[in-house]
Parts: sequence; C-alpha cells; structure tokens
Amino acid sequence: MGAYLDHPITDKNSENGSNEIVRWGLCSMQGWRCSMEDDHIAKEVKLHDGSKGMLFGVFDGHGGKEVANYASEKFAEILLGVD
Repeated sequence: MGAYLDHPITDKNSENGSNEIVRWGLCSMQGWRCSMEDDHIAKEVKLHDGSKGMLFGVFDGHGGKEVANYASEKFAEILLGVD
C-alpha cells in the first residue's frame, strides 16, 4: 500500500480562491508517504438550469496518486454529464 518515510513531511501547502459566489481556502500536507497521493478540486460549475455553482472535493490516494488525480480531473464532468 505504498512506502512510508522515516519522518513525516509536515510542510503545509495552502491555497485560496474566490469568485462572485464564494471565497474558499484549503491546506494539504504530505505526511508519512513518499509523495503526495491525494488531490482536490475547488471548481466553479454551470448547473443544468444555467446558474453557477461551486464543487469542492477531496480525493484520497489510498496508496497511489493516479486514481485521485483522475478523479479530480473528471469528477465534475461525470457528475454534471458534460461531454
């Protein structure tokens, strides 16, 4: 399930953003794994009725970053049925 470090990496990576709907902030930390395996989204989306909304998500890598990265790239598209 992935390799571990002798000591956790506790550096925090912070991000923030805003638009006319909302302001947000987030923070991530690598921890004991050899690389960051999680991913996230903070994305403005167009809803089916034409209005704007926000989509936030955190995707846990569970021992590998590939699925978490794919989920963060495709989640909004699949959820909203956008081609």
